[in-house]
Amino acid sequence: MPNTAPAPEATALNAQGLTRKHHLSLVLVLGGLALVLLLGSWSLYSRQKAALTWALSAQGEQLQLALNDTLDAARLHAMGMRQSAERNLRQPLFNDSSLAERLERRNLAPLRDAPWDRMPQDLAKDMGAVHSNPAASGDYRRELNAPLGGLGQAVAAHSQQQRLAWSYFFDAQKRWRWVYPAQARDEVLIATGKADMGAALPVLWDAAGLDAAGPARNPQKEPVWSAPHTDPFKKITVVSALAPVYVGETFVGAMGTDLSLEALGTVMQQRPLAMGQAWVIDKEGRVLASSDAKASIPPPGPYTTEAGWLRYALRGSPFSLVIYAPSDVVASHTLGKLMPMLVTGLLGLLAAAGTALWLSRQFTLPALQLADYVQNAEGPNIKRPPKVPALWKPWFDRAARAALDRRDQVMHHHQRSSQLEKQIIQIEAQLRARDNKG
Repeated sequence: MPNTAPAPEATALNAQGLTRKHHLSLVLVLGGLALVLLLGSWSLYSRQKAALTWALSAQGEQLQLALNDTLDAARLHAMGMRQSAERNLRQPLFNDSSLAERLERRNLAPLRDAPWDRMPQDLAKDMGAVHSNPAASGDYRRELNAPLGGLGQAVAAHSQQQRLAWSYFFDAQKRWRWVYPAQARDEVLIATGKADMGAALPVLWDAAGLDAAGPARNPQKEPVWSAPHTDPFKKITVVSALAPVYVGETFVGAMGTDLSLEALGTVMQQRPLAMGQAWVIDKEGRVLASSDAKASIPPPGPYTTEAGWLRYALRGSPFSLVIYAPSDVVASHTLGKLMPMLVTGLLGLLAAAGTALWLSRQFTLPALQLADYVQNAEGPNIKRPPKVPALWKPWFDRAARAALDRRDQVMHHHQRSSQLEKQIIQIEAQLRARDNKG
């Protein structure tokens, strides 16, 4: 037979080594679960943040459309009145040239600077008011028929749009004006602080910013918007939509309507944003309206997307809608949306960790303790079993009894071996003594 030797057995880990491996595995598993939860939460946070930013952008577009509708109502109204006036100026034969005369015949006592001021109330309510500078040259009556072509549009616009304060026509030479709804002569003089209409008309011209519609500042003849200003009659802040009126290349005046800035604020406050604040500003940075009356002034720029700003141009105007949602607000809203999910994930992780620890304490660790106890239950000194769950106590008791039995057997064998050795020694001594006598 070949002379072969058995291969040496690989050194097995002792019970303490297995326990350390178990603890390390438990830490790695729980750490892995925590890492997965952290990475998953960050991914959800990023997606939710992007979704909220997109939703805010969509809300901004909807608010832009609503503000466009409000501004368009005033701008298109001014343009419609201008078209009627220019058509009447180009085709005077189709005008009702006797309208002014018929109205003045209905007047109770015509005034030179306010010829419609004493008409019957119902008629003045329907027709508006005319104010003129009695010292100016020329007869306004022939020119009056042209802007009166837009009277029907003015009545319809004011009945449908309560946000419009006034509609009016100003003569380019500041000699006369027509306004709807009617403003009494005394109201004009009190509002302007002047003693006569000749001095009051330039004040009203300047208040509405009508120079912006003239050829010097508006050579392209487009509708324009004035800067925000206070209406001297209603004491509210308005912007004026102004449409220049031309006969050929001659500037004869401007149609206009005043839009209350409160109307813009109402539109914004009726459409609250999910987060952040919004303002309507002009090209000079002046605030026209705000989504929050408590935050009427936007914080300083830069007005960039990276800094949390969204900007939308408002159609046909020099105004812009700006929305500001700072990073801390976006983060707060994002966490608010994710909080139930994050709490659920954290509770799930804690439940998994608690279950793993409970199973370890109830089963794995007692099994390793039992292996360690059995491995070390050798020799004369046998330790008492450790404190373990009641489920494992019979196993430790059985291992302890087996260890005691082995110890007793070993001691019995040792005693028996000692006796046999003593007997052998005695027999050898007797044999030697017998040999010596022989």
